[in-house]
Amino acid sequence: MAAESTNQRGIWLASAALAGVVLFRANSGKAWLGSGAPAWLKDGSVVLQGARPVALGLALANGAPVVGQGDLLGWRTITITPDMVGCRVAVFLSVECKRTAGGRTSKDQAHWMQQVVKAGGIAGVANSPEAAKKIIQEYRPLGLTSSK
Repeated sequence: MAAESTNQRGIWLASAALAGVVLFRANSGKAWLGSGAPAWLKDGSVVLQGARPVALGLALANGAPVVGQGDLLGWRTITITPDMVGCRVAVFLSVECKRTAGGRTSKDQAHWMQQVVKAGGIAGVANSPEAAKKIIQEYRPLGLTSSK
């Protein structure tokens, strides 16, 4: 069983190799920045002068980190057909990576993916490069019922 980080790298490379796909690693959470040099205490703690929180990955307008975002974010470029022939658009893409066996999708992650799909984007959970490619390749825009 591959660790999630190892599997994520394989998913990232395989997905990004697909035509029109661009993906970035999106860290999530919160970190702290300081305005001066850090001070290390004897117990191993670190004190940051003038510390302020910074969201990692995506953030809301109030500075809070977005919860549930995928591990890999980006887009897939597609060409629109018939009424907008030749126009290309970037469809938002979010892939949540899990280890090859096991792994749990949180409620926040499930909600994120539902919102992306509802808005017309591509989102899913992948535990292998093949699963990620399937999520991307089987995308159909909202309202399109037949496949090419």
